[in-house]
Amino acid sequence: MNGKKSVKEPTVEYYEKVGVGNFVKSLIITLTLVFGAIGLVSWNNVSPLFAVVITFTWISTVSIMYAIFGNLMITITSNELVVAFRFFNQKRFVLSDIELCEQTRTNVKKYYGAGIRYGTDGSLAYSTSFGSAVRITKVGERPFVFSTNNPETVCQIISTKNR
Repeated sequence: MNGKKSVKEPTVEYYEKVGVGNFVKSLIITLTLVFGAIGLVSWNNVSPLFAVVITFTWISTVSIMYAIFGNLMITITSNELVVAFRFFNQKRFVLSDIELCEQTRTNVKKYYGAGIRYGTDGSLAYSTSFGSAVRITKVGERPFVFSTNNPETVCQIISTKNR
């Protein structure tokens, strides 16, 4: 034996990758077409360089934002919940610290968009679309909401592991 203590890796109980919803995709396409049209109109009225800069800037910004916030990864292990946009802004919760897990919905009225948002109810949300989500509450912290395609399953696993 080599004298090293074996550390048991936590097992992954649940994994989900939540992509951008149809509304957000439609919005991105519409805005890209609008800025593309502005670029084409500007081509005749202003400098061609200005039109290229507007179009390129918009497409680059959208591409970077989509690369960062296009997918939300949810991982539940035997002892923690991890919610992250790619490798940025990872939120970790020890399952035993979660006081309440409930199904909810994200919408424009409450969060004013998708991404990392503060809701009108004081919650912090990681959302990729408007619709099904999970809201978790920890003692002494603001509620945390995240998009998921399977809110019932996520809450069931968290509740089971939390006992």
